[in-house]
Amino acid sequence: MKVAIYTRVSTEDQAREGFSLEVQRNYLLQYVKTFKWEVFCSIGGKEVYEDDGYSGYSMDRPAFQKLVFDVRNKKIDLVIVHKQDRLSRNLRELLSFLEELESLGIGFKSATEPFDTTSSAGKLAIQMLGSYAEFERNRLIERVFPGMIMGVKKGHWQGARYAPYGYRYNKEVKKLEVHPEEAKIVKEIFSMYRNGKSTPQIAAHYYELGTPSRQGGRFYTKFISDILKNKVYMGTLVWNKRHYNTKEKTKDGEGKGYKYVRNDQSKIIEVPNCHEAIIAQKEFYEVQKLLERNRKNSVVRFKNNIYHLSGVLRCKECERSYRGHMVIVNHRTKEKRAWYHCSSKESYYIKCSNKSVTADAINKQVWGIIDTISQNIHILEELGDRIKLSASDPEQCDVKQLEEKEKLFSKNLEKQKGLYEVFSEDKINLGIYKERAELLRNEEKKLKNDIKVIQLKILDKRNSINLTKATQDFLLRLKSTQQNKQSDYAIKTFMRIIFKNIYVYDQEIVKMELNQPWKMCYEEGLKWLKKEKTEQKQEKKAKRSYVSFCIPSAAR
Repeated sequence: MKVAIYTRVSTEDQAREGFSLEVQRNYLLQYVKTFKWEVFCSIGGKEVYEDDGYSGYSMDRPAFQKLVFDVRNKKIDLVIVHKQDRLSRNLRELLSFLEELESLGIGFKSATEPFDTTSSAGKLAIQMLGSYAEFERNRLIERVFPGMIMGVKKGHWQGARYAPYGYRYNKEVKKLEVHPEEAKIVKEIFSMYRNGKSTPQIAAHYYELGTPSRQGGRFYTKFISDILKNKVYMGTLVWNKRHYNTKEKTKDGEGKGYKYVRNDQSKIIEVPNCHEAIIAQKEFYEVQKLLERNRKNSVVRFKNNIYHLSGVLRCKECERSYRGHMVIVNHRTKEKRAWYHCSSKESYYIKCSNKSVTADAINKQVWGIIDTISQNIHILEELGDRIKLSASDPEQCDVKQLEEKEKLFSKNLEKQKGLYEVFSEDKINLGIYKERAELLRNEEKKLKNDIKVIQLKILDKRNSINLTKATQDFLLRLKSTQQNKQSDYAIKTFMRIIFKNIYVYDQEIVKMELNQPWKMCYEEGLKWLKKEKTEQKQEKKAKRSYVSFCIPSAAR
């Protein structure tokens, strides 16, 4: 007879004597050997079906699901467990599984309990024990949850298998300890974000360095974002943020798992100073303010690095953005191709007839424009002095203008104060006071607005100098190296520096807005191309006139 041995422990069982997987496995193998039965297991390299760290209430366990698959294919004659509750603590699901075994002619046996599924008395005993197993499981929840709350309040980390990046779990003291190498990277991530780097830029930095994550994979944007939001890095434990809703399945009710939903704020427990902090509180909350501000101001979220024109490409018909998506072009080989489509397609209330365009087709047109720019970057070198002047002198003028506006603003406030003092001493009547006060307040508003505009202008000028230099370096590298050797992120950033907007209609670029000084390079390139075409036309015309002059009229 072929026998399938099933063993299971949950996290709470591991601390209880006699429930370890090794004890169950050794006991059951010896038990089967006594009866000279044949042990069967379809899991490679395993003698038994074994689930480590899974609750008995849910049937969604990998080894158990494999056992169910083998049962339904009738590869087994008998299923044997150490105790009935190792199979399940959910009475309804337990009885359903036993019913399925009976319909397939497969037996079930508990090695330490007298069960016989072929008799009515045995079935009654199983139902009784199943009820007690479910009752014990519910009581266990009632005992464990308050214990976990007390553990959190003492600073004990709940979830030893998943210590956050930058920490390791110390089982003896039940607390998190700093992992020096990972902590250094966490500090770098916070520092880079405070200094103006975005989460995709930070992820790209570590991706290009080849820095592996704890599991050996690469860094990605969400991983960086999760680190920046996690209060654990300032020594605070946050527990009970979410829970599994057992009444709602994933994937619209068709999935095997349950929905992981956020708890009410009143149920979340936060305990400060539980372990050594990696990030200071002041620095952490500065980053939270930046995250909130950037979240409100964000326009484009990149999901795939192949879409280099995300955030730049726009529809000429409805002026909405074009978004990237993958389309299967060969269902047999599952080959995919990148396309851009107008985002109005995702809104039922917007009617737009503009066509989608392949990434390859639009990239070809865009790189033609960039090629014209790159061939004319010598203009920047020739006009070096003029660029320096435009980068420095106007800023000095702006600073001087700002100082003058701030002086006028101070004087305005002084005048308002003086006017109020005159009015309070009854030296002018109410009508004259209101009239003059309104004029001064209007002047104050205008000065405030002028000051803000000049400040933004100075900031924009300083940023544009750095962007100009960075892009010029990129174009020079582009001339000496191939396009495909540049990183996806570098190309995407480069596109957003060169172009303000690119408008597409009927799969063609019909209009574009370029930033300076690249607009000047492109316009100079167009002038050169126009001049070259004019010269070619004139040359052809001259040749035709010469031939016409040389050949006699009779021959012509």
